[in-house]
Amino acid sequence: MQNRKNITILSQYLSSNISKLGFFLLGIILLSVSSKISIPFYPVPMTLQTFVVYFIAASMGMVGFYSTLSYVILGLIGLPIFAAGGGFGYMMSPTFGFLYGMVLASFVIAYFSKNLFNKNLLKVTFSILIGAAIIFVCGLSHLAGFIGFEKSIKAGLYPFIYSELLKIALAISISYLLIKKN
Repeated sequence: MQNRKNITILSQYLSSNISKLGFFLLGIILLSVSSKISIPFYPVPMTLQTFVVYFIAASMGMVGFYSTLSYVILGLIGLPIFAAGGGFGYMMSPTFGFLYGMVLASFVIAYFSKNLFNKNLLKVTFSILIGAAIIFVCGLSHLAGFIGFEKSIKAGLYPFIYSELLKIALAISISYLLIKKN
């Protein structure tokens, strides 16, 4: 039996590398689908991607990070899996900062989640809030290069505050319920 100190939710369900591959692919699929469920705003559409990043990084640990990283790489090499398509030119998009922010955030959340079963609600909340801050700092900084800092706050933060708080609360709740269930 594994030491309960160093396991994640994902490790409870893994018995082989095939299971890890399945969860890895599931993360990419969830990110791809969540990017297509959007409410168009300019210049940043509202999608469910951040919720998926928070959830897979907190529940899958580093597998969630690798899914997020692979999702961004696959989109950059041309698969139309981002909210507005894909391709290398997407790096010049005003929204690209949110994508690389998701990669950094998933790493940080996954790092904090490596001992997820030892976490209480406050620790899960802290890791996801730090991840959200990383996404928005990267996204708004990149967006500011296109429209200026003040406009990036008005267009890339203010319209999303309530929906993002809802996604954060949902990710925390589901992750914490999985922790308590296991």
